[in-house]
Amino acid sequence: MTQKKAIEPSSWSEFLTDFSKRNRGRRARFEIFGVQGSVSEETREGVFESASINGRVVKIDRSYDDDGTLRTMTDDLHDVHGIEVQFDVDNTEDTIEFTDHNGDMTVLHFESNIDGDS
Repeated sequence: MTQKKAIEPSSWSEFLTDFSKRNRGRRARFEIFGVQGSVSEETREGVFESASINGRVVKIDRSYDDDGTLRTMTDDLHDVHGIEVQFDVDNTEDTIEFTDHNGDMTVLHFESNIDGDS
C-alpha cells in the first residue's frame, strides 16, 4: 500500500534539495488536476534534474533527448500552497504533488523502481 506525506512549509527548501539528490536521473512526467475535474497529462517525458523553491514558486528542471541533443525543460509552478509526496511500496518517492491556492494540483510522476512505469 502506498503512503502520502505532507511536507511542512518551513522545510520546503531543504526538502526539495534532498529530494533532488535522491531522484536525479529518474524519468518523470507531469499530470495536472483542476478543481473543476479537468485532468491533463504531459506527452513528453523527461529525466528529473532538480526542484527548488523561491517564495511560492517551485522550479522543476528536467532533461530530454531531442534527436541526439540533450535539452533542458524548466517548469515554474506558481502560488504553491502545499507539497506532498507519495511513496511506492518499496518506500521510494512515486510522486510529488504541488497544490495552489485554488486547490489545483500538479503531480510529477516518477519512474517506478519496481516495474519501470511512470
